[in-house]
Amino acid sequence: MKTSRLLLWICCALIVILALAIRFYDFGDTPLDFNSTRQLHSALIARGMYYQQLPSAPQWQREMALRLREKEGLIEPPVMEFLTAQTYHLLGNENLLVARFYSILFWIVGGIFLFFASRRMNGEWCSLAAILYYLILPFGAIASRAFMPDPLMTAATIAAYWGMLQWQHHRNWRWTIIASLLAGFAIFIKAVAVFFIAGAWAGLLFGGQSIRRILTERRVWALAGLTVLPYLLFHIYGVYISGALASQFNLRFFPQLWRDPVFYLQWKGQISGTLGLEWCLIALIASSFVQERPHRTMLLGIWAGYFAYGMTLPFHISTHDYYQLPLIPVVALGLAAAVSGTYKSFQSPKWLAYALLGAVMVFLTVINAWEVRVALKRYDFSQEPVYWQKLGQQIGQGKAVVGLMQDYGYRLSYWGWVESEQWMSSGDFNYRRLAGLEYDMDTLFAELTTGKDYFVVTAHDELERQPELKSLLYNRYPLLPIDGDALVFDLRHPMTP
Repeated sequence: MKTSRLLLWICCALIVILALAIRFYDFGDTPLDFNSTRQLHSALIARGMYYQQLPSAPQWQREMALRLREKEGLIEPPVMEFLTAQTYHLLGNENLLVARFYSILFWIVGGIFLFFASRRMNGEWCSLAAILYYLILPFGAIASRAFMPDPLMTAATIAAYWGMLQWQHHRNWRWTIIASLLAGFAIFIKAVAVFFIAGAWAGLLFGGQSIRRILTERRVWALAGLTVLPYLLFHIYGVYISGALASQFNLRFFPQLWRDPVFYLQWKGQISGTLGLEWCLIALIASSFVQERPHRTMLLGIWAGYFAYGMTLPFHISTHDYYQLPLIPVVALGLAAAVSGTYKSFQSPKWLAYALLGAVMVFLTVINAWEVRVALKRYDFSQEPVYWQKLGQQIGQGKAVVGLMQDYGYRLSYWGWVESEQWMSSGDFNYRRLAGLEYDMDTLFAELTTGKDYFVVTAHDELERQPELKSLLYNRYPLLPIDGDALVFDLRHPMTP
């Protein structure tokens, strides 16, 4: 028994070491390999926090860092950004790899919580399948390096699942407080976690007792109150006190997409390209066969929460791959249940079952680890900071810029220290048309360029998609002689017709 337990922990340790190894491969590359717009949004906020407490910085640089931070607004509590900025102070310099390290750390900690949650549902050895999928999945491995709240939110949600299972097992006030605060913390990090937390709580409660008992038990009311309290306080502050959150709920809900078959095909495509549709289907089916009823209904409740999440945010679930991240641990738990069911129904000697399942896991692990390496090696972003620093120097400090650039101009703002307004991409125009918004090109151009010095284009393919804008720029404004492939139109000196 002791030998078996030791072997189990050795396997867990090897999986964690491999997970760290694939994440630290190409660790020093510029963090543009995954949803760079979202990462640079957090980078600008963290830098603003850092420079706010850095009186030794040049005055212009400090003012711009603070101004760019304020411009980013408030989407969710800047926990990752605050932690990163404080670490900048400890290190004595600004380094985006700090955020990458924290994201990796949180994701790995989430894997530890996942193992303990799965162990209570499916047993110890079968839970190796859960952490293997969670830690070695190529999409998750790359996403868990990103400077954004989602890796922390996913890890916090897993910790909440573990807390719920502990509460269900012990059913005392101590675990009531712990479980509800863990769930509340996950929602506080990013509000979309509420779909998964609510689904898990609903499944666990209604799967283990009657509605009457649920409504009359004081601990259940305490669970509900403490779970929503952290985000409720943040919401009150952001909407009614600072007003910073007031605009964050716009352009989110598009129920008209429910009637469009393309929406469901795109949603399916997102799942296939990130998590693997076949693994999701196996996990969903296996969730229905988890032995203990409260655990089974809890898992199914989380799946229902994911469906509600997608229907509430149909545009984002079908176009933003990182919106699939919270589903990874759910699929992992379902796959552990599938392995458990396969092992129990195996008619041949049990050692053969272990051997076959182990061989499959090792094969998939090697394939996935190699796929991560190939994906990270495929791109080299090390020259990006150099390009944008040089462009920023050529544009000049203090110049007012509007442009059509990668990542909404964040690269120019972050590395070039040039504040810019972004001209909408063709995708942005289409997105707003879903909400019934239409724009007149001349009016919009006049609004955005008033008081600006230059119109900068580095996203050349996007300019080709907007021929009206291209014609307007080339026919009205002269090009400045700038090194490199950037187009800089001088808005201060329009050409005479």
